[in-house]
Amino acid sequence: MIYVMSDIHGCYGSFQQMLDKICFTDEDDLYILGDFIDRGEAPIPLLLDCMDRINVYPLIGNHEAIMLQCVADLPDEATFDNITEYYTPMGMEFFQIWMANGGESTCRQFFALSPQRRQELIAYISEFRLYDELTMPDGRKFLMTHSGIEDFDPAKPIEEYDPDALINARPEQGNRFFEDKTLVFGHTPTLTYPHMHGRAEVIFTDTYINIDCGAVFREAGGRLACLRLDDSAVFYI
Repeated sequence: MIYVMSDIHGCYGSFQQMLDKICFTDEDDLYILGDFIDRGEAPIPLLLDCMDRINVYPLIGNHEAIMLQCVADLPDEATFDNITEYYTPMGMEFFQIWMANGGESTCRQFFALSPQRRQELIAYISEFRLYDELTMPDGRKFLMTHSGIEDFDPAKPIEEYDPDALINARPEQGNRFFEDKTLVFGHTPTLTYPHMHGRAEVIFTDTYINIDCGAVFREAGGRLACLRLDDSAVFYI
């Protein structure tokens, strides 16, 4: 079976519960459409778990992108407490944006790792893809990105889009995408769409599926969603 999740945001317990619920095995495949990290309580344990699974295929989200900008070039001597000493003014701006968007839990847990483990994790995240495409046995086609596609042009090949267009897009309810394949993405919690009236449910349209149901926003009714591409079944935790 082929499953898709997105925007887990450090909710490692929910992730583990979901794997149990879908009876995930080594024979299955799981695509995670970015934003593993930040805001939640266990972002680094979640990343390390996925790094050790050969059947988990990660895409990069805006949160991983800014994490890399903040930690990729730091020396082994850097710690959570002295990290700002190593930044240029521009680097400090990125760091402040990261912290303002829930990055503290990720940053603290990252610097609790050994320098070697940090480098392994940076190498892992650096390999996250911007998009993935799948053709199912029945001929259905899917294209997956973190956030949808900003300024979508049906004549423009996906590889020609700027990375920002695939990790920071905010599709609206009436947007349309490809006619020959379905776009699957997260990034914008479905419960924030006006027509959803606060419901945290996967949104299906004839050209896209939004699977971000706000896993980390429990107080607002958010929950983790998992889409099974084989039959379009949806699971929630």
